[in-house]
Amino acid sequence: MGGSAFYATAAAPCEAALQTAEFTKLLRAGKAHWGTLQGDRPLVEGTMKIYLVTPRNPPSFWTYDRILPALGKQCIFPNLSMPTLAGLTPREHEVVLCDENVEAIDFDREADIVGVTGYIIHEPRMREIIAEFQRRGRFVVVGGPHASLCPEQWRGCCDVLFVDEAEETWPVFLRDFAARTWKSEYRPDQKPDLSLSPVPRFDLLHVDRYHAMTIQFARGCPFQCEFCDIIVVYGRRPRAKQVHQVMAEIEECHRLGAKQVFIVDDNFIGNKKLAKDLLRAIARWGRERGYPMDFNTEVSLNAAQDEELLALFRDANFTTVFIGIESPRVESLQETRKTQNTRGDLVESVRRIHSYGIQVQAGMIVGFDADDATIFAEQLRFIQDARIPVSMTGMLQAMPKTPLHERVTSEGRLLADSNGDQFVFSNILPKLMSRRELYEGYRRLIGELYEFKNFHRRTMEFLLSRGRQVTRGAKIRKGDLVLLRRILVQTVLRAGPRRAWFTLRLLGATLLRRPSAFKDAVSFAIVHKALSEYMEALGRHLEAAIEQLDRSGSIARSALGAAEKAADPGLARLEQVAR
Repeated sequence: MGGSAFYATAAAPCEAALQTAEFTKLLRAGKAHWGTLQGDRPLVEGTMKIYLVTPRNPPSFWTYDRILPALGKQCIFPNLSMPTLAGLTPREHEVVLCDENVEAIDFDREADIVGVTGYIIHEPRMREIIAEFQRRGRFVVVGGPHASLCPEQWRGCCDVLFVDEAEETWPVFLRDFAARTWKSEYRPDQKPDLSLSPVPRFDLLHVDRYHAMTIQFARGCPFQCEFCDIIVVYGRRPRAKQVHQVMAEIEECHRLGAKQVFIVDDNFIGNKKLAKDLLRAIARWGRERGYPMDFNTEVSLNAAQDEELLALFRDANFTTVFIGIESPRVESLQETRKTQNTRGDLVESVRRIHSYGIQVQAGMIVGFDADDATIFAEQLRFIQDARIPVSMTGMLQAMPKTPLHERVTSEGRLLADSNGDQFVFSNILPKLMSRRELYEGYRRLIGELYEFKNFHRRTMEFLLSRGRQVTRGAKIRKGDLVLLRRILVQTVLRAGPRRAWFTLRLLGATLLRRPSAFKDAVSFAIVHKALSEYMEALGRHLEAAIEQLDRSGSIARSALGAAEKAADPGLARLEQVAR
């Protein structure tokens, strides 16, 4: 076990307490700690060495791999799982975080415990990492979203498996490990109380290598969207931290030099009252410090119906919200139980949010049962009319354990397991169109969405119509001029003539018509480069998939050649699409 010696010497009453979540509460309240419990003898001797590893992200819509050098960063934002675990670990133990997105994994590091986390898209790399550490005799524990959603796929692959949230089970495991009495699987009896959560160990991250930091306010969502795995993992009852906890996390991110914070809640307004309380506190904090950080998060579209909420988002300097709009077609929304999106005009709702100075980034889906071959033009028309610069548009995919997965399985329309990447593959047989029509229509849609003219039109319309921001959009921060130079090099000086003209036209029009939005225009110029190039690579993959459908009626592994993949790193992930 890496040379550390452990032994347990707790008295019987203390031993019983340690087996329950009560000890975790005592830990967080400062009434107990790892080495001693209310005056008893030490439970362990020596220091545990814990190495917590996050696998690299495969290229995708949100990774922005091609533009990270221009931003002077190595990753957009960190996975929050490992800093959270580190925060739950008593300080006398040595914890090292490794995010493979910003540094190489040290497989030879001496460690008593190696932890690995990840989503479905990380599964191949997770298995490689686990195998490397096991080959070196390390004790490997696995947890996170994929392990929680599909624990049956991980049993027997690691020494200990964590299913569901680990706030209660991680401290219990550490005690069991010290006593040599660990179990092969840990699962909490109930969802943890987030009001007891400590501040994650952001200080163990290489903060300067990320574009933004991540924090979490709440888990769970009250809605019942058929395709969503969030309510499967976290439940439908929103559970939140207290305002002072979140403010402590924001203050720590600020202390470490972060300029942007992404609140990763799947629905920040699951509990509107608590969300408003937090927004008031963030607004107060920002005013007192001159708004040193921007914020963004994910919300449901019903935010547009609450003017007080929108004003609070603006006052707290939230510049962007991601909203799962999914479809402009009412029948598709009703089919997937996304009824909260049917209570008002979609375009009007998006524009109302924009009027408070907040950009809407949309999640859109094609391939619902109510979708026919006309849905692609309908989607493009909606996104253009709503002035949504960035739309994450993918194909419907049935995730494990979701109601959608159960339904299409019972109907005999599930074609394959989910690969976690809705951009490259749909595992559902469509109802009102053929698979070829789905892939061909989707390929055409993503190309049109990020075509220069379409992107320029809706982005300029957004910038010119957006409401005022609390910072008036013109706040210059340290490093902004250096960043501007890097972006201009990538989008003008080293770009082809079409991109250079697109960038100069966008920036010039913004300077002439709304100079306060110039920084945003610069951001959109570099974001378009990332997304359009990703879509070009994705389009080639979809063309190959269509050719396979024409030849054999099924989609096997991508036939893209090694030379094309070498020229296009974004395609490396696409070969993992299974039959």
